[in-house]
Amino acid sequence: MIIKNVKIRNYKTYLSLDLDLSVQSDRPIILIGGMNGGGKTTLFEAICGALYGLKIKDKDHFKELLNNGAVGTVKPEISLELTFEGLVLGQKKKYILKRTYILNPSDMPVESVSLNMDGTPFVYGTATPMAIRAEQEQQVNKIIKANLPQELSKYFLFDAMQSSELLKENVFAQIIKENIESVMGFNKYLQLKRAAQHVQQEWAARRLEAQQEQDAYNSLVAQKNELETQQEVNIAEQDKCYKLIVAMQESYDTAKEGVKNDAETQRKIEGLETSITETNDLATRYNSQLKSVVDTLELNVFFPKLAESITPEVDDILRQKKALSQEQEGLLTLEQIKEVTAKIISYMKSKVLCPQDVDADEIINYVQRTQKQLESVDQYSFLDDSEIEALQDLIKANAVNEFIALDRLHKDVETRLDLLENQTRQVNILRGSLIGGNATIIKEFEDAKQRLDILKKEYTDREGAIKKLDRQIHNIDVQIQQEPDIKYDTLVALRPFFDDVVNSLLRRKKEKIEEDMREQLNKLLISYKGYISRVELSDSMQDFNIRLYHKAGNEISLNQLNAASKQIFIQVLLKVLRNLGDYNPPVMIDTVMGVLDEESRDVLMEEYFPSLADQTILLCTTSEIRKDSDYKKIAGFVSRSYTLKRNIEAQNTTVEDGYFGIQLCD
Repeated sequence: MIIKNVKIRNYKTYLSLDLDLSVQSDRPIILIGGMNGGGKTTLFEAICGALYGLKIKDKDHFKELLNNGAVGTVKPEISLELTFEGLVLGQKKKYILKRTYILNPSDMPVESVSLNMDGTPFVYGTATPMAIRAEQEQQVNKIIKANLPQELSKYFLFDAMQSSELLKENVFAQIIKENIESVMGFNKYLQLKRAAQHVQQEWAARRLEAQQEQDAYNSLVAQKNELETQQEVNIAEQDKCYKLIVAMQESYDTAKEGVKNDAETQRKIEGLETSITETNDLATRYNSQLKSVVDTLELNVFFPKLAESITPEVDDILRQKKALSQEQEGLLTLEQIKEVTAKIISYMKSKVLCPQDVDADEIINYVQRTQKQLESVDQYSFLDDSEIEALQDLIKANAVNEFIALDRLHKDVETRLDLLENQTRQVNILRGSLIGGNATIIKEFEDAKQRLDILKKEYTDREGAIKKLDRQIHNIDVQIQQEPDIKYDTLVALRPFFDDVVNSLLRRKKEKIEEDMREQLNKLLISYKGYISRVELSDSMQDFNIRLYHKAGNEISLNQLNAASKQIFIQVLLKVLRNLGDYNPPVMIDTVMGVLDEESRDVLMEEYFPSLADQTILLCTTSEIRKDSDYKKIAGFVSRSYTLKRNIEAQNTTVEDGYFGIQLCD
């Protein structure tokens, strides 16, 4: 996948942007510079938003995302358009993907999407009938997934600073495993294995003839499921402890040194409280929006669906009513007939064309009878004008699918609520330190570490109990397996089959991953440059790990690498997996230098970025890629360079060619 162009209208700091991102094969880098607040992260978000959609919660959120310079001057509409090339079944295709957002008459954000694939259009929107929308949306999602699935995008479109934060403490090992499973496509087989195991246990319980055996088997399975549930809770608790420890590490280190800065502590408290308030406001908005969706469900969904099913019948009624109305426009009323008859008789008498005793009433009755004979029968005379108007309004109604925006908001709320307890605890600790001093922070931090150790031990002990139960369940499974049952035998075979698939895939690429990582780390990992003798991957994904070994023979602990080295390690891993995975995505990196030291910066410039991907978009400031030194090292690999300029008066960002005044040379 190669991004060719991005167009942004009225999104955050951009009033209008049309940026060429095409690259030459021997110059894969796009360099985009800008000062802090200049729009680099917004450009990053816009590209992700064009691919996967913006999560606009409500009217207020829409106005937050709308460019301030656009208010009152142009139509309040956010538009993101991405042109890219990708391979489908080995053939290169050109795609133009556009997402547009407006507020509907009810002040709710609505989305419309269009994707043109080499001239074949796919179009849908919030108001598109559900059946058509589902079909079109499925096609668009298939195309995006074929190029870069959203669940993998975080590995290739990322903020280097945020990625380095994720690599603190023991989270590092889990991140490595996630990368391997996700990018290499192993996850789907692991999920199938878990599903097969669950179905196998259910089927085994049905086959046990004696009630006592069924009870015993079900009891063992229930115990195992309960322990596995406790393990999930344990992992969640460990995660909370990890996050608290990471968040409090700086305060703890300062406290241990005996330094006390109440102003800095108060600043941290205010920042956390702001985040807590935003989370609560978001939850309130979600509840309000959920209530609004429920309250308008009948109006926005049921009535339009009803109208869709009866539209032909209603159209026929309206057509007949309109024909009758047009027909009746030429008919005379009784008063008109009397007036015309009187004038005609008077005229004819004056010309002596008729007797003086002509009966006018007889003529009037004759005209009335003739009109009635010509008049069509109204089959729907029982419908009055207000009912006809209601039918016309009904078939004009469009179904509004608010559940997509609501689901996105729900995910955002869940993510923030997951952090809420931890943030509240941090506030309480920091407030306590204002009264009790550094001892409060030290105690809470060390209590969290102690709690983490206890949780780890509990997890290990419980793992042993689960393995013991597994053996007991397996013994019963073996007994059941002695009785022929094709379905059960298939389920039994599926679990190890999916394990074998994952492990076979891993073994097939294991040697290449190990060799490529060793080669890259010896170039890029400054703290051990040239001294890594080998990289070892597990043979199995079940207890997966990666080990590094020094030329002296000892193992290099990954958790003891500094932040810069961890960032390098993860970026090397991503590069290797990208080269060996199923996708060929662009790589886009914000705050490219993250926490890197001087030597690590140099080696990234010379050895990493030039060969990272077929297209690498770097978003940076002059302190990250310096004009007088760093730029010269990568200039020969840059296809295009731009500088984002923030116009404070006009409240928008514009783009200039070149990197802070330095133009590319051919």
